[in-house]
Amino acid sequence: MISPKGAEHSVIPGTQAESDDAPEILFTSILPVGDQWLVAGGEGFLKLGKDKSWQDVSPPLQTEYPYKVPDWTILGTNQNGDIFIVATQAANTRHFNLYPGHPLYREDMSEEEEFELQKKLYSELDSYPRLKTLFTGQPGAWKQQALPDRIARSLPAYSYVADVESDGPEADYVIGSDGLVMKGSPQAGFTDISSIADREKNFKDGVRWRNELILATGTELFRFDGHFAKPFAPKVKMRSAPFVLQPSAIFVQNDKLYVFDYGLRYYTFDDQGWNQYDIPKELSQRPFKGGGDKGSP
Repeated sequence: MISPKGAEHSVIPGTQAESDDAPEILFTSILPVGDQWLVAGGEGFLKLGKDKSWQDVSPPLQTEYPYKVPDWTILGTNQNGDIFIVATQAANTRHFNLYPGHPLYREDMSEEEEFELQKKLYSELDSYPRLKTLFTGQPGAWKQQALPDRIARSLPAYSYVADVESDGPEADYVIGSDGLVMKGSPQAGFTDISSIADREKNFKDGVRWRNELILATGTELFRFDGHFAKPFAPKVKMRSAPFVLQPSAIFVQNDKLYVFDYGLRYYTFDDQGWNQYDIPKELSQRPFKGGGDKGSP
């Protein structure tokens, strides 16, 4: 944690930061909860704690054959302080690899038999959808929310839930791939309000600006009218490549919409229209001074 007092760090017990013998866990997200931290990651990791005191706070989610324990991701919070988290469960490849000890393995198999059986197992693996489950609430008091089946049980397995945005204390939006836009609240539940025409759009970020919901994919910006996502491109001449918008982040400050672009530039939008600003290249080449060799990138 970086603060005016300097840098502090803590080691989560049972991770490789504490011991090389611990299981390897890919951490995905972190969120402050009071004076503690909620940390999410793979292999069922969802813990709340600080310093040396940590506890598992994952919701009860049954893991059925042939799935693995869930990978957890924190989406964020709404204006009421409700936390949004997502569990992703994929089929466990261990059940579909032919090895000595597997129920279908035989020592007297020919190479051709082994090859054909392994191919069949891989084909069966691809038939299992990736499962997504959305929860809201607080550690120790989670509530499962319904997701559209195209997100909750996706084939091919690339669907995702990306972000949560609040529309005041009464309503929230949950956005994601396949044109996902759900509106509701943790107490009343959520309803998918997107259109079938937008199913090819994969939203990765959203923000409330005035009375509108602004959505971003990897290459486009949209205004959402409550049902359809309509293109909302900056009406300025892009002065440098790439000559198409590639949103990396969007947010609102002082009633002005900011759109950052991977092309080292950002755009603002207000009552006067769009403006483009270039980010100095030297800002992307500053030396890292957090440790190691001084001046190393």
